Amino acid sequence: MKYLFILFIFISQSVSAQYQEGDLLFQDCDCGDMCNAIEEVTTGKNNARFSHIALVVKNEDGQLQALEANVNGVVMVPLDNFINRYKSKEGNPTIAIGRLEEKYLELIPDAISYAKSKLGMPYDTVFLMHNKMYYCSELIYEAFRFANQNKDFFKLYPMTFKDIKTKKFHPEFEAYYQKMQIPIPEGKRGLNPGSISRDPRLKLTFLY
Repeated sequence: MKYLFILFIFISQSVSAQYQEGDLLFQDCDCGDMCNAIEEVTTGKNNARFSHIALVVKNEDGQLQALEANVNGVVMVPLDNFINRYKSKEGNPTIAIGRLEEKYLELIPDAISYAKSKLGMPYDTVFLMHNKMYYCSELIYEAFRFANQNKDFFKLYPMTFKDIKTKKFHPEFEAYYQKMQIPIPEGKRGLNPGSISRDPRLKLTFLY
């Protein structure tokens, strides 16, 4: 029993050692049609399919958390819960860890402070910038923009809701925006987990 306990402690420490505050977690979510649609209109590094992103932070007790904007708004969840939310067929977390180059690590404290200040803010269901709501990658963009003296750190792009293969509006987004009775914001400036993952200042480690 003693040796099993020591082994458990060793495994726990080795797993947690993979992560540090300021890491970006890119997730291939299996949440249904919307996640599939996001992945089918965007591209990640090495053609990875990412539909979500979160920021690793510590809570008041010093425990690692994932700070994210999801359908419940801007929230913090235990890191283990986030990592194990979705898994591959082989049982591995569908996560890639993105870590900034060392010379940019000084931005992390202010980025975390900004992101934490937005806890409880609503989720941006329309995926538009600057409307006092946040979708996942928008929160990351704004946090690092604040940390970078209000200058863009991650790049904004004209957004597209067209399927990469067909070049036509993805049926899921057509139905989504039709239900909300607003036009598809094609071409509006924004970003997504895939575009952030392609930033050359990030080193990605895939867990799957």
